[in-house]
Amino acid sequence: MLVADGAARRLHEAARDGRKREGITSSHRRGRVEKSTAAKARFTELPVRFRAARMEAIMTNKTFTYISFGAGVQSSALLICSNLQRHGVPRADVAIFADTQQEMSDTYKHLERLRDWSDIPVHVASRGDLLKDAVNRNLGNAKRCASIPMWTLGDNGKEAPIRRQCTRDYKVDVCERHVRAILGYRPKSHARHSATCLIGISTDEAIRAKPSRTAWIQNQFPLIDAGLSRNDCESICLEHGFNNIVKSACRFCPYRGDAEWLQMKTKYPKEFARAVAADKALRDQTRSGLNRPAFVHRSLQPLENVDFENRIRLPLFDSDDQFGNECEGMCGV
Repeated sequence: MLVADGAARRLHEAARDGRKREGITSSHRRGRVEKSTAAKARFTELPVRFRAARMEAIMTNKTFTYISFGAGVQSSALLICSNLQRHGVPRADVAIFADTQQEMSDTYKHLERLRDWSDIPVHVASRGDLLKDAVNRNLGNAKRCASIPMWTLGDNGKEAPIRRQCTRDYKVDVCERHVRAILGYRPKSHARHSATCLIGISTDEAIRAKPSRTAWIQNQFPLIDAGLSRNDCESICLEHGFNNIVKSACRFCPYRGDAEWLQMKTKYPKEFARAVAADKALRDQTRSGLNRPAFVHRSLQPLENVDFENRIRLPLFDSDDQFGNECEGMCGV
């Protein structure tokens, strides 16, 4: 017993000496305690309904369900159906609006109306201003910014889109980080729970329905499962007093079609003016490795010079929107 006690004492002393060599002191242990206390403080600051949903998920180990909410027609219908549990849509714990800070003004107004109406809490999370970050990158004031799918001249002499990263960085990742925060995970820590993301893609755009790239999150598409089209979603929204909902996308999004650009120019001139300013600000992409000018519009013309009516009238031009290429299903819904 004495031998065992002596061995244990020597092991303890060796471990203590090792901690000293590595700089691990009681102050580090106090730091861990302080971090734990801070995490508890952050939790108690959450809204009561938010805390209840989180605790239920943690205590029962159930799947946490959230809506990727874009505040467009389809995701609005999805939120309504989830609140009322219509058309087989499960009730979500929370809806998350990932804000690029560049949506149309009407989108933000609609968002606030739905937040007031919904029993399911609607949270707004953001990584920052996408346009401001992109301009700072072009000016050399930032090391990196997610690539926006601007149009440029390809090697074949035709218009070609630049690689798109903005949806992943400013929409998908923002929602997933927010869910991790709800469940109490630190950045980069291993997730022990599973989560279900409800995405508002209708039958018209079923090609956009893709599985999640995050192992612990499963994407589900309740509108497709219920056989609901965009027109059906508009009817659901109208039934509950929500009409004239604009497409959810950045005002300068290069995926917009000519009909949308024309509507913005004629009906929302202030928004169009801001899109024109963004187009000019993003023209020079040389710091991102692109030696040719970039444009918001696929005609490779400055946005203010594009004849949208002529492009819509003549079948020579491809004037449709490009949201079918937005494979995460987070924009335009």
